Amino acid sequence: MAVVARGRCFPRAWLRRRAWQGCGREYRVAICTELKQPLAIEEVSPRSVRPHEVRVDVHFCGVNFADILICHGQYQEKPPLPFTPGMEFSGIVLETGADVSTVKQGDSVIGWSVLNCLAEECVIDEKTLWKIPEGVTLREAAALPITYGTAILALEHRACTQPGGQSFPFFL
Repeated sequence: MAVVARGRCFPRAWLRRRAWQGCGREYRVAICTELKQPLAIEEVSPRSVRPHEVRVDVHFCGVNFADILICHGQYQEKPPLPFTPGMEFSGIVLETGADVSTVKQGDSVIGWSVLNCLAEECVIDEKTLWKIPEGVTLREAAALPITYGTAILALEHRACTQPGGQSFPFFL
């Protein structure tokens, strides 16, 4: 069976391949080449990790309102084109820089960045990564850095929800 994306036919096995299967292998990223237009899928070459960085095999990404704003040129930070959007992700550590001490190869992690998370792999500073809490799946963890905080802000500060209490709709 094959999948058609952007007018091209891809075998399912190609769409499911994992990042970092051999040195120098290219990986796929979603790229914003023009504001207010659909993202393109392109293959890029991996770069080496710096001493404080970690390479992560990205399994899930959150897609946030801020990602949409960035792709429309309406976010407070306006990266030059082309860029890869994506602010939060979960995945498995593939490689660590020489000075990294917080995670190791094979750890399940979540992370955040203003850009570059909508990709099969992500190279990111170790300070923006956390190990996934036990009992939390990679799928659930992808929404923890940003989406979860946004939801809590909306429920507690805008809707004024309280345990056992009555909440008031934020639109009143």
